[in-house]
Amino acid sequence: MFLKITPLDTLFFRSGRPFTMGENSWADAVFPPFPGTLYSAIRSFLIFRYGKLEDFYNGLLKEDVKRVVGTPCQKGSLKLKGIFLYSNNNENPLFLAPKDVVEDSEKGKLYCLDYLKKPPLMVSDYKLSDILVWKKNEKAETTDYWLTVEGFKKYLKGEKDIFEIRGKRNLKRMYREKSELFVLEPKVGIKRDPYTLTSEEGYLYRISLVRLKKDVALIAEVEGVEDFPEEGVFQLGGEGKAVKFEKLKNGDDGGVAELEDLRRMEFDLRNGYFKLYLATPAIFEKGWLPRWIDENDDYEGKYEYNGLEIKLKLMACAIGRALPVGGWDIYRGQPKPMRKAVPAGSVYYFKVLEDDLKEAAYKIKELFHFKNISDVNSEEGFGLSIVGGVKV
Repeated sequence: MFLKITPLDTLFFRSGRPFTMGENSWADAVFPPFPGTLYSAIRSFLIFRYGKLEDFYNGLLKEDVKRVVGTPCQKGSLKLKGIFLYSNNNENPLFLAPKDVVEDSEKGKLYCLDYLKKPPLMVSDYKLSDILVWKKNEKAETTDYWLTVEGFKKYLKGEKDIFEIRGKRNLKRMYREKSELFVLEPKVGIKRDPYTLTSEEGYLYRISLVRLKKDVALIAEVEGVEDFPEEGVFQLGGEGKAVKFEKLKNGDDGGVAELEDLRRMEFDLRNGYFKLYLATPAIFEKGWLPRWIDENDDYEGKYEYNGLEIKLKLMACAIGRALPVGGWDIYRGQPKPMRKAVPAGSVYYFKVLEDDLKEAAYKIKELFHFKNISDVNSEEGFGLSIVGGVKV
């Protein structure tokens, strides 16, 4: 089931960095929201649709509802696969530019970094076998563009020269700039004394609200719930701002067909290499490293899921700065454990350690392609991975 979610006002999504009244005056904003934020909003919507919060806390919800939303201590069948930014302007879901893509601003192009064996004379505490480098003389910078499905397909096929971002030949608009999708609007507030109604000294704060452009919305893929209304309204993010939603079907406007086309996409594994792109942040037990990879065994590991297993070796990666992910536990009345997440757009390069590459390609697609591989809270939509090819 796909939901198209359209804000009715600005939205506020705060990062997990501390924002203590009287100590911190600026709250960092994140967008798109963490998957857990949307998961909790949908779960709360279902709880209030079929009962009250007290019923949920006391286990008084109907059994069929309880199977979906779970209990305060255990989640139910409700699962969020991922969140995608969607543009009505080109009827396309959008993907944050991968971390191994850089911009040559002089030529106006985006390129993939070159994948190379680590030189024997390289002096570094970098421990992986291979490296990602920019070999040209021109200056290259990281980019925060969003790729359309057409541009994202070129990336997943392993093309190094992705496309122009300027010039007459760029007719298909295979990218969108962040400023075309949303803007951040600062909001300043104060704390007032409840008796005198005057502002208290030291309690001035500032937050950044997100305003989506008119043609932009969110798409969420939801599983594990059957009786979901065709349309409605629920609250999302800080300040309880309202968003409207509508269910989408294959072929509807909303990018569902394009996402399904990406899901069916095949990749070339003849050289035994592939990469994983994280469409949503992932929380791994060992920080940047998935728990199934053994750093003491040359970064090899065996990944298992649903009766399938495959042995791989992590060869290289391009990851962004860790994101603090927290939240508030309403049931216990205390903050949730703070965890560090690998940001969306991060990329991991793997080598297959099996002889039958045809069988390995099948396993990789079943195990990783459009699957949530986060070690923690994968059912909330963290760690949605998409498989791509690597040309070595």
